[in-house]
Amino acid sequence: MKTNIEIDKGAGPCFGVQRAIGMAEGLLKEREELACLGDLIHNDEEIERLKKSGLHIISHCQLAEQSKKELLLRAHGEPPSTFRIAANFEIDLVDATCPIVKQLQKQMNEASKKMEEQNGQLILFGDLYHAEVMALKGYCRGDLHCVSKVEDLASLNSKKPTMFFSQTTKYQSDYHEIINAFRKKRVKEHASDFSLEVIDSACKQVAKRDLQLVDFLKDKEVLIFVSSRKSSNGNYLFNVGKKKVKAAYFISNPSELQKSWFKFYRKIGISGATSTPLWLLEETNLRLREMLM
Repeated sequence: MKTNIEIDKGAGPCFGVQRAIGMAEGLLKEREELACLGDLIHNDEEIERLKKSGLHIISHCQLAEQSKKELLLRAHGEPPSTFRIAANFEIDLVDATCPIVKQLQKQMNEASKKMEEQNGQLILFGDLYHAEVMALKGYCRGDLHCVSKVEDLASLNSKKPTMFFSQTTKYQSDYHEIINAFRKKRVKEHASDFSLEVIDSACKQVAKRDLQLVDFLKDKEVLIFVSSRKSSNGNYLFNVGKKKVKAAYFISNPSELQKSWFKFYRKIGISGATSTPLWLLEETNLRLREMLM
């Protein structure tokens, strides 16, 4: 039986991840080491590659140690408090925050002021402990209600002016499900007289990535999904993809591949998270071909 191996053309790092990696690489060409506040991106293999070039990761409690030194900020963004602390310690910040995240920070700051004036509420569809969301909270006046599933809407007051945003890495299909559920809640609770603004704040490159993955897998039997296990985007996409194939395997690097996985299947698709670098997908492809062809 002929083996067919294909890399998902929609896979690979998003613009914000590529930009952050490029900034780190450029700086490391000019200096022996560079500190980064938290993981630059959510991919352990890429972080390890950059560490070999001199990148080292520090936590927020180590900010004082960077006094009068250079510090790279991760792609997910930082709250205003980080910039204030950095100024106090005269830290030279290099901001690798994704421009789309930066725009959302500004939008939510303005929206929070508007909702405060109207005694309204600001709702974000996102993961409460995701680095991007934790930073976004710092730009909002008053409370920010974070919801990750329809059930989270139950405790919210539908009889208030409301503005809805999405974490940039969330998917359009899931966001629409949340919004539709909230609209039904408003009708049920007779709250339709109150204003509702829905802001399309998800990254356009990411928003339909789940649908694109499903389309890629139409003629595949096996999915090899390459991602860091800490990537929420990676875990979500893998769960979407594994429902569309006969077998699916989540790996962090090509060394985890096992020949026995392909005993009965020969139509193989390789995909990854929006933080998975292309070189890692290509190495996976090469390892598979050495193993099976």
